[in-house]
Amino acid sequence: MKWLGFILPFILGFGGKGHSPRRSLKDSALEIYDAITIRSRKAVFLSMGGLGAIAFVCGGIFMFLTEATSQYDRAGFVMWNSTLITSLTLVALAVGGLSYVYFYAWPGVRAAGERREAAEADFKRQQEIQAGSLEAALSALVMDFVKEREMRRELRARSPSNSATSSESELHRARAEAERPSANLH
Repeated sequence: MKWLGFILPFILGFGGKGHSPRRSLKDSALEIYDAITIRSRKAVFLSMGGLGAIAFVCGGIFMFLTEATSQYDRAGFVMWNSTLITSLTLVALAVGGLSYVYFYAWPGVRAAGERREAAEADFKRQQEIQAGSLEAALSALVMDFVKEREMRRELRARSPSNSATSSESELHRARAEAERPSANLH
């Protein structure tokens, strides 16, 4: 779909540097080709660099194995010499270059990392909101329980000789009055 949105303005004649209509389809095709080559140049260079690094890794490992096995065949043991050190250095540098290409410089790696970090931050924010709403619900439940206990104490203090049924009905009346604050204000 992106390519269609990229190609249509060139073909229909309202894309590009100037807003003048194109003279031919060939001019549009050449502009599309130029735009694609400019945009894909970095990916091509990085791919070639990656392939070159893979070749150097393979060559370095091959050099190391060849030198180590020839030393072992001649002397029965392997000693560090310039060829072994050079081949291992070559492998290390090539692996470093390959890592740079595919973990840092490749198009879209930074954008994917930014999207991942944004998603993690959003997830943490959602967790904090959920934890805050859970804390609020628990505190509201505890406060409701405390208010109910206070109302029962007040009812017991007002009428110590009343029966249990009358105290329950008074409790319901007191609870209803407490829930209607607008009735007390007017």
